[in-house]
Amino acid sequence: MARESLNFLLQQVEEQEVAALAKKIEGLSQILVIQQPVAQTMMLPVEDPVSQGLFYGGELLVSSAIVRVNGVEGWGMVMDEQLPLALHIAILDGAWAANIERGAIDRLSDKGKEIHNKAVQSADSRVQATRVSFDLL
Repeated sequence: MARESLNFLLQQVEEQEVAALAKKIEGLSQILVIQQPVAQTMMLPVEDPVSQGLFYGGELLVSSAIVRVNGVEGWGMVMDEQLPLALHIAILDGAWAANIERGAIDRLSDKGKEIHNKAVQSADSRVQATRVSFDLL
């Protein structure tokens, strides 16, 4: 699993599970909060399918945090104003990079991947159910 996927995959899992693992890591590690969780806006880049150029489609509300876990920086950014979740994901990101409880973090992110894949399949099946066969008309 790539570190770049952690933020997205961990957001798919129940917040209580992420928080529980972050609390466990807090007990095993030295954690320094570099940037307290903060809500902010972020510009959303969108690619124009015709010209292949980029433009900004609007702003998103996100929460982010930066920590240092045993000397290794971790970062978390989540959609909406979810300050505790951003901090917990930052702790897990730093711990993963510092090789602390990496197996547990990988299992949690694998669970997030399964949840995401099921949601995508469910959405696809709902879209497919609306398909119209013009051969029958």
